[in-house]
Amino acid sequence: MTRPTALIRRLLMLESFEEHLTGQIRLVKREMADAEIDIIDRKTNPYDIWIAYKHGGHFDEAIYMRKMLDAETDRRAERSGLLS
Repeated sequence: MTRPTALIRRLLMLESFEEHLTGQIRLVKREMADAEIDIIDRKTNPYDIWIAYKHGGHFDEAIYMRKMLDAETDRRAERSGLLS
């Protein structure tokens, strides 16, 4: 059985992570705006994420493999102690 104080501590830590991530998202969006990068379209499926974007005056697209993104996210979350 998990101690109530341990669950409360975990909740507080996750809320802190959430605040930090929100700030990081704002920072990245500001950096993208400064670099004149605009996401035009986004399609997500179980295997990948397709992004159409504009950088300056040029249009381009990118595909990010879902498994690779999930694995990198999991590794970073583990290192940070987010996952227990």
